[in-house]
Amino acid sequence: MEMNIHYTSSAASTPVLTAAQLYGGVFHAALVVADDAACADRMRRILCELAPHRRVVVASGRAEAFNLLAALPYDLVLVDMRLPGSDGAAVLHHVRQTYPRVESIGMSASDDQQQVNAAIAAGAIGYLLTEADDAELAYLLRSIERGGSPMDSRIARRILGSIAASAKARTIEAIRVQGQPPQQQQKHKQQPQGEAPDSRLPQGLLSPRELKVLRLIAQGWSNRQIAEAVYLSVNTIEFHAKSIYRKLSVKSRTQAVHEAMQHGLLN
Repeated sequence: MEMNIHYTSSAASTPVLTAAQLYGGVFHAALVVADDAACADRMRRILCELAPHRRVVVASGRAEAFNLLAALPYDLVLVDMRLPGSDGAAVLHHVRQTYPRVESIGMSASDDQQQVNAAIAAGAIGYLLTEADDAELAYLLRSIERGGSPMDSRIARRILGSIAASAKARTIEAIRVQGQPPQQQQKHKQQPQGEAPDSRLPQGLLSPRELKVLRLIAQGWSNRQIAEAVYLSVNTIEFHAKSIYRKLSVKSRTQAVHEAMQHGLLN
């Protein structure tokens, strides 16, 4: 379903700028997967304003989404995580595995941790809360063009909190082990408690500088802020970030932080 509808302000005095006028175009074709008609229509309208004359299609479920993805090319997919069962995660996983060049984003009406975690694990580069206003959603979507990950600030804050809590727990555990007799330390190494770093990640895969950049990314720093902090150019930081993504087999900052947490790289 191709949308060529233009949305204009009815105000007679000062015209209200559309998202497109504020932020410009950001994609060529988008697919919205949502079984809630009101949510689907709203996201379609925002996307049409963000990139006029570009194709925006709506699918009401997983099967229809798979058929549309196979029939037409897209570069952006928005998936409502409230789809029945685990269909939202299934669509995101399908996009990541079958169409690796397509950017996919999860969304929901509220900040549900289980839904957010499922979306990121399935390959979403960002997550939107549809309770936000249109301008905020448009601004977050516009960040894709700059290589960003559209992420509601509340979710980003919680993810950073989880990283900090994980790092603190690992530090406390390390101190506890160091205080044990050598025999118990050896036993502890052989039989770790809790979640251990994934051994499938080769030791020393990331260079010391890449690890430093990754840890600053995990703290929410932008590429420009990182460049200023380590006295390097923004282009050099972007080069390191792309190298990190490639080595961790991810496509975004959010996925890189998630993988880093899984492998214990943020200690």
